[in-house]
Amino acid sequence: MKLDFVRGHMGGNLIVLVKGEQIPGGSELEAGIKLLKPNYLYAHEVGILYRAGGPSEVEAKIAEPTSECFISACGGFTQVLGAALVETGLGEALGVEKKEPLTKVLLHTEGGTVPLEIETRDNKAQRVKTDMKSFLRESYEKGIGKLKHEDLEVMQAGKFLAINADRFKKAYPWADFIKWDQRTREKIDAIQNQFIAETGEDEYNVVLYDWNPEHGMDLRVVYPHCVKVDYFEPSCGTGTVALGLAALAWQELPAAEKGLKDITLKIECGGSIELGGPEVTELEMKVENGRIKEATLSHSKVEITAVGEVWL
Repeated sequence: MKLDFVRGHMGGNLIVLVKGEQIPGGSELEAGIKLLKPNYLYAHEVGILYRAGGPSEVEAKIAEPTSECFISACGGFTQVLGAALVETGLGEALGVEKKEPLTKVLLHTEGGTVPLEIETRDNKAQRVKTDMKSFLRESYEKGIGKLKHEDLEVMQAGKFLAINADRFKKAYPWADFIKWDQRTREKIDAIQNQFIAETGEDEYNVVLYDWNPEHGMDLRVVYPHCVKVDYFEPSCGTGTVALGLAALAWQELPAAEKGLKDITLKIECGGSIELGGPEVTELEMKVENGRIKEATLSHSKVEITAVGEVWL
């Protein structure tokens, strides 16, 4: 099987894009997960893409290596897709009408429809804005609430396990989120296993953050989704929304506590496996009556790194 691909990243969140028409029906998930392996294209997610109903409408099936099913959403995928649609031939192949200064796309995923706005100049994506409203809806449907592991309070934010790193270190002072020693990994794994047992979630999704930024932003983050297989993401779009949900539920957003409705979080990420990094994910939220009603995601560094063919 020969597939055309585009590979890129959002702050180190590696994404592969392929056209679904090139994959035999029924083998999409198997092919997608195989593409993510190190001896193929190695990435955190794959997006299998199809033309949808009308002009500039795209359908996507999204997979990642720790789940045996297609996942509902991936913010990093949408950011890389936005860039690929205006910077490579993928947009034309999928029927996207490229316009300057703004290219608009409707992306249909298993989690709902996701509008994209791609700021376009000279055939380059200057910035991609992802409307995360459908993921917000999914998260509230799955539940937002506090959970307890020994003396540590953690948070369910939809399908995500959210952990405040300062709370973690208060409960477990030996924790090391730089070297990620075996003891730290085992404790995160134990908390995740409890989370899966109590919530019934079968995907591995963790957001770890604190309010100790190093580059003048609001907070910093890393996504140790599955430490037992060394599956870390330095940036994660859906995880950014989960962070916002958890911070609001924990009453960590002073602006929300003051009654402000329009709140923007600038989040340091894009390093390696440690907290923070040199890039910034921006989360714009509208908050009403203690809930996030709207959320828009964008990232400071989205790049297309390869275009080519791969054989499976």
